[in-house]
Amino acid sequence: MSIFQPNSVLKKFFLILKKQWGGLLGIFGNFSNHPLARIQKNLDLKLVANLAPRKIPSWKQLKQLHKFLNPAEKKFIAAAFIIMLASGLTLLGEYILSHRVAVPAVGGDYTEGLVGAPSTINPLFAPLNQTDADISRLIYAGLFKYDRSLNLVPDLAEKFSLDKTGKIYTVTLKPDLKWQDGEALTVDDVSFTLDLAQNPETKSPLLAGWQKVKFNKIDNLNFSLELDSPFAPFPNLLTLGILPMHLWQEVDPANLKLSSNNLKPIGAGPFSFASLSKDGRGNLKSYTLKQNPNYHLQKPYINQIIFKFYPDVNTAMEALRNRQVLGLGFLPKEQKEKISQKNLNLESWRMAQYTALFLNQKNNLLLKSQPLRQAMNLAVDRSQIITQVLKNEGVPAYGPFPPSSLGTTQDFKTDQDLNKANVILDSDKWNKISREKFLEKREQELYNTWLEQQKAQNPDFFKKKKLTTEEQDEWNKKKAEFTAQTKKDLEASLSPTQTFFREKNNYGLNVTLTALNQPEFSKVASILKESWQELGIQVSVNLVDAGQIREIIRNRSYEILLYGVVTGADPDPYPLWHSTQVVNPGLNLANYTSRAADDLLDKARASTDKNERIKLYYQFQKLLASDIPAIFLYHSTYLYPIDQSVKGIELHLLSQPADRFNDVANWYVRTKSGWR
Repeated sequence: MSIFQPNSVLKKFFLILKKQWGGLLGIFGNFSNHPLARIQKNLDLKLVANLAPRKIPSWKQLKQLHKFLNPAEKKFIAAAFIIMLASGLTLLGEYILSHRVAVPAVGGDYTEGLVGAPSTINPLFAPLNQTDADISRLIYAGLFKYDRSLNLVPDLAEKFSLDKTGKIYTVTLKPDLKWQDGEALTVDDVSFTLDLAQNPETKSPLLAGWQKVKFNKIDNLNFSLELDSPFAPFPNLLTLGILPMHLWQEVDPANLKLSSNNLKPIGAGPFSFASLSKDGRGNLKSYTLKQNPNYHLQKPYINQIIFKFYPDVNTAMEALRNRQVLGLGFLPKEQKEKISQKNLNLESWRMAQYTALFLNQKNNLLLKSQPLRQAMNLAVDRSQIITQVLKNEGVPAYGPFPPSSLGTTQDFKTDQDLNKANVILDSDKWNKISREKFLEKREQELYNTWLEQQKAQNPDFFKKKKLTTEEQDEWNKKKAEFTAQTKKDLEASLSPTQTFFREKNNYGLNVTLTALNQPEFSKVASILKESWQELGIQVSVNLVDAGQIREIIRNRSYEILLYGVVTGADPDPYPLWHSTQVVNPGLNLANYTSRAADDLLDKARASTDKNERIKLYYQFQKLLASDIPAIFLYHSTYLYPIDQSVKGIELHLLSQPADRFNDVANWYVRTKSGWR
């Protein structure tokens, strides 16, 4: 019996080769005259006839195939096999490449640099310190939270409903909530937190928003919040981080800021406290957070977030360049051009805020003139501020509503027009005078003010009918010192390039601009000064530190204040423009009082009809555009440099810097392969 027994399977194999690879076989000559064809024709008919039609050759038989093939046939079989194998591998590779993708994987750390260190990581005080706000956002959870577009979505709460009166909100908690330490989170924790927010002894900056809200427990998962009057933006207050009662109930509200719980907090957010490190002087160097195993929503991909603290922006920038950190919590606009490394992405997000000049007419009576305020508004070059100071990271502002927010409009837009501004001042009898004449008038004004102060401080001295020689000499010396210093200060304050000045009713036209002493505001103040000088206004710039600005705002001790205001996701202009808010803790920075404006603001915050609120806000902005209690400058963007290794960041709008963590659960630094 023959060692090799070809069968129908092999015959089919050869026929397939002939049919499918005929073109290839041409390299060996005509297929019909090919030795392989002759072998096929000359096979032993007897052997073929004896083959079982469905019998499959064994591996032992197949191994003998080479003995029946000549060199050319062997080459052909090898080539065909290689081609088929390559084709198969190519198809397989293409399929894998088209159907496999890199997907987020759990693990890895993210390190971020912050300027300044935390002091009170507590949601009740977070608005007072940006670093506190950043870390609090990661550790604590609220009843609701903002998504990547600043839409309100459930967090600890499952839902809320509003009754027909517009005053009672019924909130339902999610079941089986837990704190980061494993304790149960209940309605009682919510009640406890709101009690602290409402307690004046706590001294929380959130007091104004919560002081007239009544809490009522319905059952273990449901409670109601009753307002004294309808307040449409109220749901935004429900983002307040909730505190664990079992850890804070023994702490006196007056001592809340001093508790050790503020440095090693326990919340219900996506991350929990892990560790901290200090330098030799006891200053915080770093602060580490880890995944919260009890988090009730999608757990983060990132295993740890590590914050490192730096004394200034330049030091933090150096750490970023050296990859000691993977991101910076904030990048000033003037530093934008220094971000050139290929490994970095520069995220730029719109902010729900505006920067404006608040005109305090009570502290400078000249500002009571509406034509003057109008002229000053027309002199402002917003495009220059945006290009030179903001590096094009912002848009002009013409009202108290940021772009894309409820109530925003461009109908009250004003462009720089110095000629028109000067015509307005000319028409309002603000006469142009020389530098020398202006100095003379200002010296006399300042002397008169100083004299009144002296009389108030020492009334007995000025009641004397006759002074002694010593008293007269002392008084003359005091006057001479004041006059000399005033003249010196005035000369220094006047720009050598200012060609003319203005006066009216023997008063020189002058204003003092107060701003926080930081690069952005300093540059903006300089541009404003130059613009107003083109109108003949003498401008003094007063730059102060952060501690001073808070005190100045509290006392309203400024003439013009350059300041940035956070409006929130659902802007409520009431705290900044209603006449009841002119006194601290109200934030009516312009001391603006208008019955018409009050009426519009009252109606707008009481209406739950979105379209109605838009109409009311439009009328309110029309009123502001006419009265000009403030000059709106720009809406800034938020710059966030971050390493390209950190992915999954998809934000659109922020109300404050801490909002960059609204979608932190989707961030990742590690990937794995997955099927589409």
